[in-house]
Amino acid sequence: MTEARHWHEGRRDGDAASLIHFWLHFEGKLPLMAHGTGEYLLLEFNEPYASYDMQEHGETRVEPVQAPDLLAAFVGQRLLDAALIQGYAPEPSVGGLRLRFERGVLLVASLADEWVLSTGSIRTELSPYLHAGSWLGGTSAEQPPEQPSQRKSADTDGAQAQVNEDQDHGDQQAATDS
Repeated sequence: MTEARHWHEGRRDGDAASLIHFWLHFEGKLPLMAHGTGEYLLLEFNEPYASYDMQEHGETRVEPVQAPDLLAAFVGQRLLDAALIQGYAPEPSVGGLRLRFERGVLLVASLADEWVLSTGSIRTELSPYLHAGSWLGGTSAEQPPEQPSQRKSADTDGAQAQVNEDQDHGDQQAATDS
């Protein structure tokens, strides 16, 4: 995984607060970029862009995800399934995803123009705003065993196309660290 984060004067805010975009990398495929905007999660296949300077407003650093940030816990694990999350919008929309990896479930969504990052299910206080659908791959288990170092939510809470495409071809790709 690769991430773009905002830094100012050599520091950055917390995990979800500083995140701008992130990319999931799949063997033999273009990276899948996630972009949260308002109540929507936009996904597109696109290479990570270069880091850039914003002068007195700081800089955007684009680099591999790193611990202790939540995304780093999923680096190198295979993506097994995905579930769409209905966002808080007047019309049906994709507000986020639950991504099932080998050793945990990553929940990522955009709510009120802020990233929501956590593991497992949608937190109770966010359930009026976010609603998870069924796993697209048809698996029935709620989630795989949690990681021993599971973190709590970092902030408030397209891989589906890749999962469907891979399953249709019977060759799920491994998520790899770039």
